[in-house]
Amino acid sequence: MVAPTVCTSPVRWTKTKATNNAKPTTNTKMKQIHHKRPQPPKRAKILTTSWTRLSQPTTALLLGTLILLSLQAQTQAFCPSKCQCLSGEANSRAYCVDAALEDVPIQLNPETKYINLTRNKIRNLEFTLPFYMKLEVLDLSQNIIDTLGSKNFEFQKDMRTLNLSRNSVSALQKDAFRGLSNLLVLDLSFNRIEVADASAMSDLTSLIKLDLTNNNIVSLEDNCFHNMISLEILKFKNNQLLDVPSNNLQHLHALKSLDLSDNLVEYVRNDS
Repeated sequence: MVAPTVCTSPVRWTKTKATNNAKPTTNTKMKQIHHKRPQPPKRAKILTTSWTRLSQPTTALLLGTLILLSLQAQTQAFCPSKCQCLSGEANSRAYCVDAALEDVPIQLNPETKYINLTRNKIRNLEFTLPFYMKLEVLDLSQNIIDTLGSKNFEFQKDMRTLNLSRNSVSALQKDAFRGLSNLLVLDLSFNRIEVADASAMSDLTSLIKLDLTNNNIVSLEDNCFHNMISLEILKFKNNQLLDVPSNNLQHLHALKSLDLSDNLVEYVRNDS
């Protein structure tokens, strides 16, 4: 008996069909996977953007605050190498004697009340004193200051004593001592002063002692001492005065001591 013949063609066809259909399916999936990339959630993106916008001004403010605090700390703590600085709650002092300084140092504690700059090489005072608004005593003697300029003491409302002796000041310009309404003692001795503007000392309403010893003053403009209602001691020794400056002296109602020795005055008029 002959065995029945089995037809394998449909089976082969089916496999071939399945095989042929599998390839494009696999390629399609790979292609889809290749082009499909994960995207961040929209909510996270929005939060990130909002944080960035908020952080920029906040960061700038924080950085600015840190910089200011850092500068303040450095300013309060810094003392030039040849200076001696003493800090205290009620009395901050700086001694920079014979320190070869060419300018008034601006790095000292802004609360400083006493600064001694004797025997340095300071020539002028421009743009340096506004840093010390609480200064009470300033000693600039034995420097090479040739001009006081105008309004360089405008912010020193608390200053009581100013020593400018033994410099090279040749003239007192307009508003030279503007702002020193509470100054008590002014020492300008041993300079080269020849002339003084009438308004140079107009703000010195509290001044008690003025020393102009050893200068080259020949005469004074009228009303130079007009507002010195508190002046008690005036030293004019060793100048070049040819006459007693009576027009100026008549305003000094509180005057107790006047020294005009070693001038060129030959006689005193009756109205002097």
